[in-house]
Amino acid sequence: MPALNLPHPSAPNPALPVYNHQPVYNKAGPLPVSNNPAPPLVPVPGPIPNNSTSPAYYNPPPPFVPHTSGAQAPGGPPSLMNTSPMARGMPSGAPPIPAPAPVPATTTTSSRKRKSDVGPDNTQENLFPDNVPDIDSEDERLAPHDSDTCNAIRRKIRNWIDSGAQKVGEFQKTIGVSGKSYNSFMNRTGTWDGENTDTYTKAHIFFKKRELQGLPLKANKPKKAKTAASAKALEEVLDVSNVDPLPGEADGTVPIYDTCDEIRKKIRPMLAKEGMTQAAFIRALNKNLPEGKSVSPANMRYFMGRKGVRDGNTNIAFYAAYVFFEKKRIQAGKPKTQFRQKMEKAWGNKGFDIEHGANQQYTCSAGEEPVVDEFGKIDFVVTGRRR
Repeated sequence: MPALNLPHPSAPNPALPVYNHQPVYNKAGPLPVSNNPAPPLVPVPGPIPNNSTSPAYYNPPPPFVPHTSGAQAPGGPPSLMNTSPMARGMPSGAPPIPAPAPVPATTTTSSRKRKSDVGPDNTQENLFPDNVPDIDSEDERLAPHDSDTCNAIRRKIRNWIDSGAQKVGEFQKTIGVSGKSYNSFMNRTGTWDGENTDTYTKAHIFFKKRELQGLPLKANKPKKAKTAASAKALEEVLDVSNVDPLPGEADGTVPIYDTCDEIRKKIRPMLAKEGMTQAAFIRALNKNLPEGKSVSPANMRYFMGRKGVRDGNTNIAFYAAYVFFEKKRIQAGKPKTQFRQKMEKAWGNKGFDIEHGANQQYTCSAGEEPVVDEFGKIDFVVTGRRR
């Protein structure tokens, strides 16, 4: 039976995938119209799951295409599987789009390791530590002496401010005086000009307390960075291991032939050396002490804050520093000074008194008073005054 000459319905145009609303590159041409039905869709070969025998239609995921506000770059989206321009409908001759360069991963660290030991000292912690004994404002040791002149207090205040320990306003608030009272006292020049002012009294108590507590009277300058050469030089300065032990060193009974002030004069230039720290110096001192005895930073602060030939004589820092500097003298091959020979003559074999402190009380006869000589010995001098 001949076929009827009827118009065949047009076959539907198979939908093509569109990515990110971009133009379709392999645009299909017009489909042929024939008397035969439209051929079914041919499955694209793809991976077949192991648990299924039915044909799989390959539907690759859309490639990652960065969003752009302008027109699509020539060549369309990059190919995922086959780089042939014809296999994926890419226009022939179009340059391939290079894959975006991977962003380098940023390296982060959660380490809390200190970056550097170089920097300004922790001023507040050093100047105002918490572990110092409190001194009552009525303590008799805070009474002013002849050396505590108004000019001396003004020098201490200027050194304190100039070192950066505190600003002027902070210092005024610390001692509890007004700006007017402070300026009135600081603008005077006489030795005792201002002794009745509030600023003189409170500033004297402030600095005297710090001396008794062994605290510094000004801020220390920041230490500079250590180099390998300077570190080695400091080790050599602090090393006295090549010197034989002194008589009595094993049990901590080396006789001392120096006053407290003389030992402080030797310690200050040692601590002022570039790169030197108080901790390193204390470690060197402790190497010369018997087991069970050691110098602490508090001992050193207290001793260095004292003043007088006997002040600080019972402190372990005094004994340890003498042993260290005596070994340094022997190491350098230096002879004994005249003062050292006089000290030996004055104190004999036992050496300087390190048992009775500077605040030791003495019983005197009528008309006598104890006097400390240049060697630290106590002599009773007849004054002719009756008490």
